[in-house]
Amino acid sequence: MPFLSTLFVSLVLTIAMIPVLSRLAVRWNMLDVPDERKVHETPVPRCGGVAMAMGAFIPILYWYSDDPFIQSFLLAAGVIVLFGISDDVLSLSPRWKVLGQIIAALIVIYGGDVRIVSLGGLLPDGMLLPAWISVPLTLFVIVGVTNAINLADGLDGLAGGISLLAMCCIGYLAYMTGRYEIGLVCLAFGGALFGFLRFNTHPASIFMGDSGSQLLGFSAITLSLILTQQVRAFSPLIPLLLFGAPVLDTLTVMTSRIMNGRPPFSPDRTHFHHRLLDMGLFHSETVLTLYLIQAILVLATFFLRFQSECLILSVYLLFTLITLSFFHYANGGGEQSQRFFVLDHYKARLRSLRDQRRIVKFVFPCLKYLLFALMLLSSFFAPKLEHVPPLSAVAVAALLLVMRYLRPEALGKVLRMVFYLVVPYAVWGGDDVVHQLLGAGGDLAFSITFVLMLMTGMVVTIFSTRQQGFRSTPLDFLILLIVLLILILPGMSFQEQRLGLVGLKCIIFYISFEVLMADVRGKIDGVLMGMILSLLVFSLKSYYGI
Repeated sequence: MPFLSTLFVSLVLTIAMIPVLSRLAVRWNMLDVPDERKVHETPVPRCGGVAMAMGAFIPILYWYSDDPFIQSFLLAAGVIVLFGISDDVLSLSPRWKVLGQIIAALIVIYGGDVRIVSLGGLLPDGMLLPAWISVPLTLFVIVGVTNAINLADGLDGLAGGISLLAMCCIGYLAYMTGRYEIGLVCLAFGGALFGFLRFNTHPASIFMGDSGSQLLGFSAITLSLILTQQVRAFSPLIPLLLFGAPVLDTLTVMTSRIMNGRPPFSPDRTHFHHRLLDMGLFHSETVLTLYLIQAILVLATFFLRFQSECLILSVYLLFTLITLSFFHYANGGGEQSQRFFVLDHYKARLRSLRDQRRIVKFVFPCLKYLLFALMLLSSFFAPKLEHVPPLSAVAVAALLLVMRYLRPEALGKVLRMVFYLVVPYAVWGGDDVVHQLLGAGGDLAFSITFVLMLMTGMVVTIFSTRQQGFRSTPLDFLILLIVLLILILPGMSFQEQRLGLVGLKCIIFYISFEVLMADVRGKIDGVLMGMILSLLVFSLKSYYGI
């Protein structure tokens, strides 16, 4: 099954379409204009949803154009995108958006046989719901979750990251049960989301618009329903956990509006992300907090997928109680709310430590030496170069040294390119060698060293006073979070776990390298020497056949 090609094609198509669509969005006035509820300060194109749709639909059509469910799903998703574009251009009223969602839901209900017919142990003796109940219930759930994801699209990268985590969970469950068509659809959307989030990380240069947020919500809930209703081993309530955070946010906000005599779709600043911002969290901190909450719910979804419906309901009610109690305590007024202003104290202390640069002066050398040591060790443990002359690594090292004196202004770009090409090979081959030579204990120690390098890089990023260059974003941590989730989920083969660990180490290498390059502030001779030494190690190993 062409999983990797699907991921790659959707990623590349989305990235390729975004610049083109951004120019068209400006021409057609598809812009998100800032107001008192929004956190951005300049108009931003709202065409990310169209780019994601094109990036995801094309590989899905190529591989599964004859599947009845896929046909109905793509038709319904097209309706969602069409109404979303109309809303982004014409600012439709909520009733028109809901109409589009209802049409799309009815298409997959009757065309794709997506229906909630089982509630598991909540009904006696495995009783199935009749059509006059299952159809309205399915319609309500699809429309409800579609709007929940739509309303969660309030901060840069938030709705995209939540949807990406949900798609990863659905795709993984589908892969484990042999529903490869569902897994491929999730991969297509995953690639599209990665391509989109590249431009949507704060400060975002593009928004997904209603066409994107509704598409993601509709797609995720539709795929989760058909998976849980047709794979009877799964509890039919696990979508409740998977979309628990945005659903709870939507229900809380709408209930509050109705109780205050306002329409449920009227805009305000009472969503969870707004309340976290009002508590003093920065934009990125708020997004990361909600990513972590979604990751916890994804883990709960996976580990409770075979459990009773009563247990799943109990877990979700506990999550609801903890979440609402937290916000009630935080915004309760008086002395209680004042406790959360301790964040201001810590932020002031953080700024003071950053200005003094004491922490950076101590931690930055640790990052530098850890990166050099791990790069040399990875080069030493890597297998010899196959089908490549051993002196080719020496030639690259010589090229870098020559550019140091003849083209110093271009050295940084070439050095970065060489590093990015060398790291995957060194880590890929070296990881197995470390396991064979040093055993489980040495392998664990080697992996812990990577974690230490990542932690030092994060500290340097937090306490650095530079205003330009690389800074960690929620997307970086989202990628790390997804890789970690893959590593700890059961059901993975040894080879799959090793592959995930290799990917995680490569990501840590890249992040640490970018932090180092940014904070050396142009003085890259040390980085150059470390790279040259690594290349020489490659060459010597291959030449002597070590």
